[in-house]
Amino acid sequence: MSIRNLDRLFQPRSVAVIGASDNPLRIGAKVLANLLEGPFAGSGGRSVWPVNPKHQTVHGLTCYPRVSALPAAPDLAIICTPPATVAGLITELGQAGCKAAVVMTADPGRSGGRSLRQPMLEAARPWLLRIMGAGSAGLQSPALGLNASFTQMAAGSGRLAFVSQSAALATAVLDWAGQRGIGFSRFVAMGDGIDVDFGDLLDYLAADSETEAILLCVEQVSSARKFMSAGRLAARGKPVIVLKVGRDAAPGADLVFDAAIRRAGMLRVYSTEDLFDAVETLARQQPQRGERLAVLTNGGGLGMIAADALASSGAQLATLSPETLKKLAQAGAPQANPSDFLADAPVEQYARAVEALLREPQADALLFLHAPTAMVGSAQIAEAVAPLMRAAGKNVLSCWLGGASVAQARRVFADAGLPTYDTPEKAVNGFLQIAQYRRNQELLMEVPVGVPTTGARERSAGRALVQTALTAGRSELSDSDARALLAAYGIALATPQQAALAGATLAAARIQIAHDPVFGPVVFFGQGGIAAEVAADRVAGLPPLNLALAQDMVSRTRVSRLLAQGQTAADGQALIRMLVQVADMVADLPELVELDLNPLLALGGSAVALGARMQLAKAHGRRTRLAIRPYPQELEERLDWGGGQILLRPIRPEDAPQHQQFFSALAPDDIRLRFFSAMRELPPAQLARLTQIDYDRAMAFVATRPNAQGKSETLGVVRAVTDPDNQSAEFAIIVRSDLKGRGLGRILFQKLVDYFRARGTREIVGDALSENGGVQKLIRDFGGVVLPHPETGMVRLQLPLI
Repeated sequence: MSIRNLDRLFQPRSVAVIGASDNPLRIGAKVLANLLEGPFAGSGGRSVWPVNPKHQTVHGLTCYPRVSALPAAPDLAIICTPPATVAGLITELGQAGCKAAVVMTADPGRSGGRSLRQPMLEAARPWLLRIMGAGSAGLQSPALGLNASFTQMAAGSGRLAFVSQSAALATAVLDWAGQRGIGFSRFVAMGDGIDVDFGDLLDYLAADSETEAILLCVEQVSSARKFMSAGRLAARGKPVIVLKVGRDAAPGADLVFDAAIRRAGMLRVYSTEDLFDAVETLARQQPQRGERLAVLTNGGGLGMIAADALASSGAQLATLSPETLKKLAQAGAPQANPSDFLADAPVEQYARAVEALLREPQADALLFLHAPTAMVGSAQIAEAVAPLMRAAGKNVLSCWLGGASVAQARRVFADAGLPTYDTPEKAVNGFLQIAQYRRNQELLMEVPVGVPTTGARERSAGRALVQTALTAGRSELSDSDARALLAAYGIALATPQQAALAGATLAAARIQIAHDPVFGPVVFFGQGGIAAEVAADRVAGLPPLNLALAQDMVSRTRVSRLLAQGQTAADGQALIRMLVQVADMVADLPELVELDLNPLLALGGSAVALGARMQLAKAHGRRTRLAIRPYPQELEERLDWGGGQILLRPIRPEDAPQHQQFFSALAPDDIRLRFFSAMRELPPAQLARLTQIDYDRAMAFVATRPNAQGKSETLGVVRAVTDPDNQSAEFAIIVRSDLKGRGLGRILFQKLVDYFRARGTREIVGDALSENGGVQKLIRDFGGVVLPHPETGMVRLQLPLI
């Protein structure tokens, strides 16, 4: 993953169009015309240079015969020439000093010809030149006036970034957005993503100050781990909304893609209209606790439409409290939810009812539906209720049904920052988008509880069983070996006595492992037994899993409802634990390509599998196939310190409780020196960020040891986050206040230095208060430098690693 030189794509000062032409039927002609029609060319010293050996002038500009004849190296080159010329042109551009190119030429490899992929990458590599394409329709940065595309119109300026693989879809969306006044910070028709792909663009847009939300139209993902890592980082800072274009024919592929989007904290939508509705909704949302909706309308039919749309969603109508029902009665509104006024209800009654519903503690949001009437003007109602809704601190969604007669009411709501929709169904869908986005964000930020797992010895024995079978040329295990392997990960196969109880259980489940060609190993969960063949009741999850993620999977199947009908909470927890244990197997055994546990029985607080089918294959490399890097257990290290042994290891999500205790043991001055502020405790969101890290992007090592009660306690922590190019890692370090001065900080920092040096990072950097002499001495002792910033009271710490 890399954002290197992507600023040359989006903020160039000079653009060369190679293959420029006066022929309006040529792509090079349209690209040049778009560049010249906007304010980019000729302002602020920006330049546009046509390149074509067949012309002396194009569009009134001097046309250069070759790249080497240009006045200077262009920041950005647009290539619109035949496929056979592309690799050579990239070499010429690299030699000239160009750092970014958009290749609009289609790749013949897509239709059976010789592919441009490898020749382009090899030509670009020596010069660190970035390539967007092949088959790209270009890009736009509207605030800069840059339209380096062959689209039929220029994008308006706004705060949304739009990225599509499909040129046709991108141009259609641009036209659709233009009619609705929707603007963009960046507009990208990416093409094939041979070099610059979704992962790179997500990294760039996550840090782009001009972008508030990111919209992706995805045909296929080329690098799953890169996509997931970049997506999770971007989604922590701004809404990322994804439209999947084209359904994959592979069994379960759509479930897998959905699982990836959920896991990354993004929101998936299913139409271009939903894509922009989601932006409208999420950009204006308030924090929301739950999924209970209150509905106020002036028509019973509208309320029923909303209730019907809500019924199959998993969300629910709020149950109103007696106090709210009393206030509704005083306002002349029905004591119900939905609550519908008569057509002649005066404005004052609307205001009182809205106020009552906004104060209802059992309602998490309010849906306001209104159809125009001859008795009371819609605009009057809007002007009366909009200030109440805006000040409520609760999500309010609205539908002003109609055309010109409600246009003013819609404007009042828009000016108040309240999302409004054309139909009741769309308004309900907006509420559901908030609910789903909230769930996905909670899963992204979840601090999971640890799961008791089997020890290293048992797992080692399990791996030996697999290797013995493969060495013998067997792709399947014997029944006894399969039972032993499952037991090594805490999974039980049923005894004959348990199997005899199969008919007594209410909820037979099924867990499967399969290999997705894009996202790698996937865990599926759903109904088991006979129902598995007749019910479309499956969800997917990407390993590694934890209890929270596994519980989310189970909750989205019929199994959870069946469990609720007659089995105990312990039975459900047993299935959830088994899901995590199976995911552990996936992470630990790359040779395990298929597993089918069917049916699973949850009985007496434990879960057993009646049947197990496994498929093995030799693995080429370990762990690289997982879309999300699992906990790197190989980095754990025990050593002697302070008269006993300590464990140095990567931080884990389940460290959250002891990390909060560690923070509580810090002296106020140590907290100020580390966090640059006086904090009494870590807020839950920050605690999650510190303990739930992406091991591809960051590393945090903790020093732990058992306390007097035998529980693990944190003694110190050092962490660093790399930039997407792995050039620089920004670090921070802190040791428990009562243990300072005993060498623990040096041990932790050495562990961090060794790790980032091994992965090829060029330097470790950090910022510190100028009075923090301890960390400055640490950097100098390791051969680094301290650079002062007198105006800020800070110092910059730099330690070269290469």
